Amino acid sequence: MTREFYRENKGFFNAIDGLLLKNTVLEKGLVVAPVVVVSNSLKNAVVLSLVFGLITFFTVLAVSFVPKRIPHTIRVIISVLLAAVLYIPIAMLVDLWFPGSSYQIGVFVPLMITNSLVVWRSESRFHKEGRSRMIGDLICHILGFFVVIAVVGAVRELWGAGTLWGNPMSFAQYPVTGILLPFAGFVLVGFLAALLHKYRNYLTGSEGEPEEFGYQSCGMTAQKKDEQLKSAVSVPAQGTEVKTDE
Repeated sequence: MTREFYRENKGFFNAIDGLLLKNTVLEKGLVVAPVVVVSNSLKNAVVLSLVFGLITFFTVLAVSFVPKRIPHTIRVIISVLLAAVLYIPIAMLVDLWFPGSSYQIGVFVPLMITNSLVVWRSESRFHKEGRSRMIGDLICHILGFFVVIAVVGAVRELWGAGTLWGNPMSFAQYPVTGILLPFAGFVLVGFLAALLHKYRNYLTGSEGEPEEFGYQSCGMTAQKKDEQLKSAVSVPAQGTEVKTDE
């Protein structure tokens, strides 16, 4: 995708920004711990993303019908309680599709009840949108999480175990088992986040003056900051007198 194509279709890409440019994991840094710990295989990554997606989607959608006059804190508590209720059938369903998978992943499956999209993003973003737009935005954020955890899981399994979905790969004959440890997940997620940051600046920024995006929106370039600082130093404050020795 080129810069010109992005600018011509900026409205569309802003509508699906949760999938890439404002990715839940890479840009916002949310739900990072499950990605770096659990995604040591593609299967674990897919299972966790299914639990995450189903709990998040149905919880946020259901709570959108709760009257907005109810205080924010109460709405968050309702969200968590509803997610806890939904967890039981969803975990049973996923375990039916992938027998024993929930036990392999361990505590990170129930932790999806209090994931950031349910606790924080639902009130700060999703419930401020119309319901149809909210559904599309929510799906994009869920897909963004799935893409990241699937890529990280596939790379770590291939590199660290020489398999993919448990099947040996002929071209991966010299696995590095250390890649399966959580620190490698942190390194890989950081590398992907850096690539996304670079690509985002290419799409949104002008040549030599990249626009700041996401959390780093400072509103001015370094050159403008220097100019304002110089002017503040050279011009006396209003209402003060400049005394000179006679």
